[in-house]
Amino acid sequence: MKVAVLADIGQPVYHVGDEAIAHAATNELRTRGVHDLVLLSRDPAQSRVLHETDSARTLEFPWPPLERERYLDEIHRVLNGEQNVLPSEDQLWDLLRVIESSDAVLIAGGGNLNSTYGWLLYERAAVAAIARHFGKPLVVSGQTLGPTLTTTDATLLGNFLGSAQLVGVRESRSYRLALDLGLPKSSLTAGMDDAAFLDTESSELPRVDKPYIVVSFSPATGQLRADEYFCHVAKVLDELAEVSGARIVFVPHMDSKTARDQDLRVHEQLVANMRTANLQLLEVLPAKQAASLTASASMVVTSRYHPAVFAAAAGVPTVALSTDYYSHTRLSGALGNWGLASFELPLASLLTGGFREAVIAGWDQRSKIAAHLRNLRRGREGEFQAWWDAVVLTLQGEPAPAPPNLSPAGEYICDASWTKVAQAVRTVSNNTDLRLDVAELELQRERDLRQIACGERDTARTEIDRLLKSRAFRVASSAWRVTSKFKRLDRSGRNTSFG
Repeated sequence: MKVAVLADIGQPVYHVGDEAIAHAATNELRTRGVHDLVLLSRDPAQSRVLHETDSARTLEFPWPPLERERYLDEIHRVLNGEQNVLPSEDQLWDLLRVIESSDAVLIAGGGNLNSTYGWLLYERAAVAAIARHFGKPLVVSGQTLGPTLTTTDATLLGNFLGSAQLVGVRESRSYRLALDLGLPKSSLTAGMDDAAFLDTESSELPRVDKPYIVVSFSPATGQLRADEYFCHVAKVLDELAEVSGARIVFVPHMDSKTARDQDLRVHEQLVANMRTANLQLLEVLPAKQAASLTASASMVVTSRYHPAVFAAAAGVPTVALSTDYYSHTRLSGALGNWGLASFELPLASLLTGGFREAVIAGWDQRSKIAAHLRNLRRGREGEFQAWWDAVVLTLQGEPAPAPPNLSPAGEYICDASWTKVAQAVRTVSNNTDLRLDVAELELQRERDLRQIACGERDTARTEIDRLLKSRAFRVASSAWRVTSKFKRLDRSGRNTSFG
């Protein structure tokens, strides 16, 4: 059986989490006897080397909303038989051949089914449409849905997911949203991230002295100025280094050696604000190495998603800082699946002291937290394996009801003031932030529509002016005036005949 697998890989900037998902998905398929795989990638040559499998180029959609809507409409028209809609050199034709020659399609997990990254949502909707056109079984795995969705994109997402035989989401919020979009429970499972149990046994690690604490931060600083944000986070990390005596190891998850404008830059800024010398700055590691290094840490502090995923599954205490509603949705889901939702804190906790309290408590209670995670691990592994068993059966054309949702995780008991403050902040800010984000995207779409309408109006006016000034119009106008004159004479009763 040949399976086409779409993951968000081959980007110009290496992203540990997205590459980890691709590694995990291909490994789970191979473990179950599916070895004929083709990874859909933006850089097939790179992906062939990194993932040791065949690879083909995926679709790249335009970023502007109206342009990606138009391109998806053109793809649908091609699938409906209008072959001349797109030129022969368009990227679509190669992908059509790849999916037609495959037996099934898997859209692997990620956090891209939203309007903020709409070009990725539309790419996945297009792949789903092609799979449906050729009658190929389709599975969508390990997804975050939304939370930011315009009306147009929410409709698209519902239709796209509804075409899949099996859909897996990685947070309870995404599960509720899927039901709101009309998905039946029979084809939907609330599970975990695809890379939760990534196999890292063969990974070679950089030399890091133990004990160490992994720190991973993205460039997002939310509503805080960058300098203020770095200063507050650095103070907490300094205190953690002092209290723990452990080495602070910065593990970037997204950047390139040449650009150095994302995690690498952020980590350098944090270090510039810190006093401790007991730290280590690492370059971006391959996904399996980053996961293995994280799984061996004494603790993890992060604003990125996959460090929390790797750590929790490995029994490593984790404290996460969310800078916006999108990161809150993902991080609260990742830690909530392990009963650690209280250790995911909002941006305001940097100012109230809650983030500091949670980090110090995470260290002080690390043994109890680790035991709590270990108690959950066996059950979570079983649920994870059941999901992938169902994925392969569905890809083989043997659809069955979706596996059960994750069993409820007993919440780690942490009677701390920061949990109440954090909840109060979220209650006030989350819905407001979501409405503002959606309104901004809707407004931008309306601006684009207005700009197009104004452009069409200006083009029409220019064409009319050109026509009025043309010789052909002058000749036609003169002829019309002569004809009109004789018609008036005819109506007045005069003789208009000539001989």
